[in-house]
Amino acid sequence: MTLPTVGALAERASVATGLSDFGSDGWQLGLDHLLDALSTDLARQPDLQSAIADMVVARLANRLRVEEWYRLSEERPPPMQGPLVIVGLPRSATTALHYLLGIDPQFRFTRGWEMAEPVPPPDPATEAGDRRRRAALSSNTDVQHISSADGPVEDGMIHALHFGHQEMAIPVPTYTRWWRHRDLTGTFGYQERVLRLLHSRRPPHLWLLKAPAYLFHLGSMSRHYPAARFVMTHRDPTRTIPSACSVVYTTRRSSLPAYRQDKASLGADMLEHFAEGMRMAMAARGQIGEDRFLDVSHEQVEEHPVRTAQRIYGFAGLDLSEETLSRMQDWAAANRRGSRGAHDYSAEDYGLFPAKIDEEFADYRRAFASYL
Repeated sequence: MTLPTVGALAERASVATGLSDFGSDGWQLGLDHLLDALSTDLARQPDLQSAIADMVVARLANRLRVEEWYRLSEERPPPMQGPLVIVGLPRSATTALHYLLGIDPQFRFTRGWEMAEPVPPPDPATEAGDRRRRAALSSNTDVQHISSADGPVEDGMIHALHFGHQEMAIPVPTYTRWWRHRDLTGTFGYQERVLRLLHSRRPPHLWLLKAPAYLFHLGSMSRHYPAARFVMTHRDPTRTIPSACSVVYTTRRSSLPAYRQDKASLGADMLEHFAEGMRMAMAARGQIGEDRFLDVSHEQVEEHPVRTAQRIYGFAGLDLSEETLSRMQDWAAANRRGSRGAHDYSAEDYGLFPAKIDEEFADYRRAFASYL
């Protein structure tokens, strides 16, 4: 298969939507590198290349619809507030904390169904019956994640529209290695553009964001959002990395069923990736300022969720109402470890062993020993 060019994929999206304005430039660079990675990492798998090209066209179509909405909108969306950002290694309680804090109605967070199709933006008057939401309600429960149609999810799909996403769901390690050190200033600008669209009819405007991928780009994020505050979760990497491998393996099987991936190679890639991410995050913290970070452990989130939430609210200067506190207590009681079933995986399946993981995360383990 001859891989299509950026221009050819853009033309397909334009034909599909009848639109031509992709918004500000910058996204082309990431797409160029993604296409290069397809030719390198999936050189002899034309069916997979074609499937990923179709994904790219769908992203570009969403970009076109976002710009068309802005063109037709009579009013500019209100500015963002915050955000409060949850960041940490994958499988370190970032999702549980996202759900716990998301109970508070003063926060706005991204939901999967509205990110898959951001246009039209959700409206409280009609979203209960929105076809996008109804489709999400029929999704299967996943023991690997806390999930619900109206619950918070990572905003990676927004970054993907700017081709500034880490792309762990597809096997393009060449791209991912380049992405780690890419300047994401433009991506965070585009993120804000889409988030403001999403809250244009559906407040509040104080955003609660979460993604392990932020580890790599805390500097760019903090510069774009000078009011951002960061809550960093911590857990022993010998527990998080094998678990994250299992999640990525399952995700790739779902998104690309024809792909036959080697588990040991995946394990090596994941260890390299997140060890580098943590090194970058630790360096960025020193530049951003420790006063903008609060550290919490996986154990604290699991064993003392409400107390942990109270610490976070104090750090962020936010009020925590008695009603919200009570709802947090109820949610924590209903979502204890194991409540959705067992997540079975083996580190050895991915060629991972504690000594090697400890070696890669040695500086992190020393710096945050009290949280591990």
